[in-house]
Amino acid sequence: VFPPLAKSSLLKDDPKRIISIMLHGLNGPITVNGKDYNSTMPPMSQLTDDEVANIGTYVLNSWGNTGGRITKEEVAEVRKAPAPAGGNAEGH
Repeated sequence: VFPPLAKSSLLKDDPKRIISIMLHGLNGPITVNGKDYNSTMPPMSQLTDDEVANIGTYVLNSWGNTGGRITKEEVAEVRKAPAPAGGNAEGH
């Protein structure tokens, strides 16, 4: 039902995308690791920039993902920007 976080092709292709997904949610069709998904993840905009950065960094460095770091400054920039078209973080 939900796309995997483990060895996620979505995160490998664009590690910083996790910020937008957490802040703006994810709605509609998406392909992860060659499999199609179509569900809804509500935004978690109630989290602080530091919390989003910590969670994002943890996910990027867990479950066989390639690693990386999210900073609270990067989160603040994404939070200031308008949500992706349609108010979600749709993707392929």
